[in-house]
Amino acid sequence: MEAWLAGLLGALVGAAGSFGGIWIQSRYQHQREMAKMVMESATKDRDHLLEMARKNGGGGPLPPVVLFVHYHGEMFKLMGKGKLNHKRLKKLHEENSEMWRLIRELDEKRRAAGL
Repeated sequence: MEAWLAGLLGALVGAAGSFGGIWIQSRYQHQREMAKMVMESATKDRDHLLEMARKNGGGGPLPPVVLFVHYHGEMFKLMGKGKLNHKRLKKLHEENSEMWRLIRELDEKRRAAGL
């Protein structure tokens, strides 16, 4: 093999490895930042709901944080894909409502079983 060809091939392999490493690092950093934004948004939303409940004298059980995280995570995904619209937002709300119903149902069963 010619020396210049071996050098070119080595440079290409090195560049591809460097690019791959940067791409992977960038992807994971983006995922961490998105998770942080989702958690901050969900926490603020839940805190706001809690504050409203306190001002209005209670009003029933407060949904767990996981529902807020699910809702905001899915909303961020839809926004990122440019697919947030009335229909999808309504579906997301219905999914969260069903999850909240299921959580309450399972909690009632757990309490009835004395756990």
